[in-house]
Amino acid sequence: MAHIQARTQLLDMIRRGEKPLGVFITSTDPATTEIMAEVGFDFIVIDGEHGPMGRVQVEDHVRAAKAGGTIPLARVLENSPTLIQATLDSGAHGIIIPHLDTPEQARAAVAACRYAPVGRRGMCPTVRSGGYNLDNWPGFVRAANENVLVIPLIESRLAVENIEEILAVDGIDIIHFGPGDLSADMGLEFPAGMGQLTTAWQRVRSAANAAGKYILSPAGLGFDDSDLLSAPMDLMILHQAGARIVAEHRKSA
Repeated sequence: MAHIQARTQLLDMIRRGEKPLGVFITSTDPATTEIMAEVGFDFIVIDGEHGPMGRVQVEDHVRAAKAGGTIPLARVLENSPTLIQATLDSGAHGIIIPHLDTPEQARAAVAACRYAPVGRRGMCPTVRSGGYNLDNWPGFVRAANENVLVIPLIESRLAVENIEEILAVDGIDIIHFGPGDLSADMGLEFPAGMGQLTTAWQRVRSAANAAGKYILSPAGLGFDDSDLLSAPMDLMILHQAGARIVAEHRKSA
């Protein structure tokens, strides 16, 4: 099975001056990913932290993403080597790691995402990511190690304080700025207190620029100068669309 060049594809888009747009998927129905790929999102994030995803659902979403030509990433529940391995085995081509606060945690995440000799990811060819066979296994390992995306979620004061060291970890090309949990960690009301995140955002933005790395952020919250953006989550999009349809009907009636 050819390994999607996720890292190369997204980084090339950014370097061409494009701004990749993704969406988080919390619905267990892979039709959701199919629709998001059809309308043109550059990547989807299968949400294993806040969504009710099991391994079967993750793999179904990966299949839908591949069929639709969009990049399948996944957010795991925690920085766990076993969770990361299972998610990558299902075919995701990048992992978003929540609550990553230190460079040591970043190095552990990178190691969990890469096969030996550069990492500690367990090998098994009889999974979706490996194509269910050993044909050209060394070539697959090289491609997987080179193209897997390891994306720390920066969502605490400690992570902001350590941002320069986190960005210096080999294997970290993109970080995710998480204003929701960062607001909670700073004792701010969300989203009303977003303006008070300015100092934290400026430090993260400056550190990424200095390191030649990139930032993913939620769209529409004041951080749209990020290099990649994520739209509202799938079920929030559904809620907004439904509410708009009802409001327009009540108004016209």
